[in-house]
Amino acid sequence: MFLLKEFQKRIQIIRDSSKSREKRVFALLELIFAPLSFCTIFIFLPVMILLTRKNCLEPETLGMLNAFLRVLLAASVGYLTNFIALEMIFKPFHPSKKHVLSLLTLGFWKQGLVPKNKDQLGFEIGRQVEEKLLDPQTIAGDLTAAAVEFLQKPETMSGFRQGAGRILNEHKNQIADFLLPHVENSLAECVRGLLTSKNIKELSQKMFVPLLESEKTRETIASKIAAGLKSQAPQFMETLRVMVHEYVESFLQKNPLLGSFGLAGSLASGFVSFVNWSEVQEKIEQKLSDPEIVKFLGDEMANLGEEGKKWLDSPDSLDSLEKFRSELQEHLRVFLKEYLELQMPLWLTQIQESPELWQWVDAEVMPNARKMLEIWVQADGKKMIVEKLHLSKRIQEAVQKQDVEEFYLMITNVAAQQLGAIQVLGFFLGGIVGLIQLLL
Repeated sequence: MFLLKEFQKRIQIIRDSSKSREKRVFALLELIFAPLSFCTIFIFLPVMILLTRKNCLEPETLGMLNAFLRVLLAASVGYLTNFIALEMIFKPFHPSKKHVLSLLTLGFWKQGLVPKNKDQLGFEIGRQVEEKLLDPQTIAGDLTAAAVEFLQKPETMSGFRQGAGRILNEHKNQIADFLLPHVENSLAECVRGLLTSKNIKELSQKMFVPLLESEKTRETIASKIAAGLKSQAPQFMETLRVMVHEYVESFLQKNPLLGSFGLAGSLASGFVSFVNWSEVQEKIEQKLSDPEIVKFLGDEMANLGEEGKKWLDSPDSLDSLEKFRSELQEHLRVFLKEYLELQMPLWLTQIQESPELWQWVDAEVMPNARKMLEIWVQADGKKMIVEKLHLSKRIQEAVQKQDVEEFYLMITNVAAQQLGAIQVLGFFLGGIVGLIQLLL
């Protein structure tokens, strides 16, 4: 079966006009010499031995045939020797006692040279390639140089910017969801650290109490309060009118006589209309403009400041300050959460679309990052490539994983002409040796 496949390959080579002339010639010679060699050893030689023993031919004819057979036999041995030697390089592919070559060698040749020493060959090939063909240092240097050249191209930086912008735009909601709790927790922690009972107390003692202790400040605040009350006098008078009407009506309704006849409301309205509210308003405004009232308000604020200072220094303020702190922290936490949820996506959009950001990235970030990356690639990167490359080990593993039969087919497909030439050359050399022996 094997010989039949080999003959079919040679016939295909001869018919293929795209093959070189030398390859087709050697294929033709193999088709001639191979069957001729096998026939010489297994047919012609036994027949010649039989004819010699039986004396079936004349001595002169027998001598001529014997001489021709000796030359042909030497040529056939040369051809078959090279043929078997080439086959023994790869076959048997796997250890076998029933293979033809194993039987011919009485079981000595159980596996081909290459498959039997595949591990050692892989190791040696890897070592030789690494030492003499592909130096890892040179490969690493070429790779790092290519990486540095790639980083130095303007298109690389432009592509990075476009990619970063696209990623930010596509995932800004996820980025906001990721950042929101971290920013919120950081701000809440900051608020908790600042809004302590001690800090609130110190702030009150350092800011509000000194303000109330300053006569000038008290006078300014009192003047503002008086002016504010004066500007609100019309609204105050209207409120006062309503309150007086309600009070008088309530008082009169308690009288059995007036309440039973429904006169309380009418009398209350009459009483309210009897009062000259414009004059009352004018008197109040005049009173609020009186410096004595301003001084009175200032003194009251001074007293309030004193009382506040005493209260802050007293143990009674601790619970109130703690409650105030807790409520204020909670209000601030809720406010920050709502504010960040609303603003975070907008901030990210503004950042992503900000020309100043990308100008800064182009001018500062990318050149520095590129420089650092180039330094790393040329220093540690080259070393890492050499360490990770493991060229000899990779070649050894590749050889070990390579199927021997596939490797054999690859070799025969690539070097069929050369292998055929070796066998044909063996035929000619054997024939020449046989002819020389015949002439001696």
